[in-house]
Amino acid sequence: MFPPPNDEVWKALRTFILIGLLLVPALVLAQNTVPDDEEEPPAQAESGHRLQFKFKDRPSFRIGDLIRVDIKSKWHFDFLRYSPPIVNPPGVSNEPPEPAPTYQLTRARFAVKGKVTKYLDYEVEREMRATFGDVQERHPWKDVYLDFKPLPIAQLKIGKFKLPFGMEQNTSPDRLDFVYRSPVSKFLAPARERGAMLHGQLLRGKRLGYEVGVFRFDGENSGLRGVPSGGRTYAARLSGEPLRYVSLLPRTIRHTYLGIAATSGELFEGQNGLHGQTLSNFTFFDHLFVKGRRQRIGTEVAWTEGPVSIKGEYIHMSEERKQQGIRLEDLPDKISRGWYITGTWTALGKMKSKGNAPKNPFLTGHGFGAVELAARLDVLAYYSASSAASGLPSRSPRAGNILPNSDRTWTFGATWYINHFVKLQANGEREWLSDIERKPVAGIHVFWTGIIRLQLAM
Repeated sequence: MFPPPNDEVWKALRTFILIGLLLVPALVLAQNTVPDDEEEPPAQAESGHRLQFKFKDRPSFRIGDLIRVDIKSKWHFDFLRYSPPIVNPPGVSNEPPEPAPTYQLTRARFAVKGKVTKYLDYEVEREMRATFGDVQERHPWKDVYLDFKPLPIAQLKIGKFKLPFGMEQNTSPDRLDFVYRSPVSKFLAPARERGAMLHGQLLRGKRLGYEVGVFRFDGENSGLRGVPSGGRTYAARLSGEPLRYVSLLPRTIRHTYLGIAATSGELFEGQNGLHGQTLSNFTFFDHLFVKGRRQRIGTEVAWTEGPVSIKGEYIHMSEERKQQGIRLEDLPDKISRGWYITGTWTALGKMKSKGNAPKNPFLTGHGFGAVELAARLDVLAYYSASSAASGLPSRSPRAGNILPNSDRTWTFGATWYINHFVKLQANGEREWLSDIERKPVAGIHVFWTGIIRLQLAM
């Protein structure tokens, strides 16, 4: 009789199984006879309403032009190295640190997405990491919605999806220039929530679109250990390329993407103010006592010319603290503010104008793929509203004058777009905190993180 396998053996077996699952799509798709840069041939007229199966970007079932069902999956394997080599458990601020992990499964998602006639889109996506590891996912259901599209100018989306706020937050993780979103997007943008949203195009060619919605809570990013910190929230966004109509501007400037967005919602009374953490989950700004409204305003810009792109975002958030002083007096609003700027350059190969794939893919084509180099600077800061703050600055969760703290992060990275399905990323992040008393590790001022990610998405 063989002895029963221990936990380490089971973890190793799960790792090998996951790596095998990651490699299966690449091996299958390498046999694809349709080049990635060619369009799918149109369905034959004689097919009528017969069930069809296609496999180009992903498995797809179709019944004529009436119904389309696409099967999606997304796998992210991260290999990590922290300096110092310790972390806090995710979402926990006061527990002792633990040894940093060498690797982790960041995403294992499956989804069904498609159309019912040309008037209805739908998607159901679920995170499955808990099935393959020890991670307890607080919000396993991701995008679950119906999108009614009777007219280009008036469409209605109902279900669970991301609030229309934050350019980077609303970018799919498999299309990011870096392994992780910036701290500004992670802590200040609301992310997904249940609600309803009216959206559409105000100008032809998607040059200006709008999104206006109402949501049950303030989004999953704002929750504390999975519990909402804010109630009903309203959100609106206006974005596009309106400068295309200004013929006096140079052509490259006219293609600049611009956006502005805002949210407003009621806070749940208590220690529910949004906090700040480093990449290794050390809290450098704790939750404060709040009561009143939480409001955000954000601006976004993106410009691309050939192999070069520049994009940036600014977010300003205020949280009221009515009757939160030690004598039940109103305290000055807590202000959270952040911005980032990103630059990328496709140094080797070429990318398709649409999508997230190289023109000459490796394995599924006859090329090497494409390599992109990128750099990002982001700054995230917390402080009191300057016009009303008085007294000595304090770190107390009921401070009348909040002692500021900020996190300044440089990120450098390289991404190898192997083909439409496989991407390999390597990032290095350097974090610097301004308040020496709220450093996660005493005597250390700078924190480094190295990440290598293997991504499969279809």
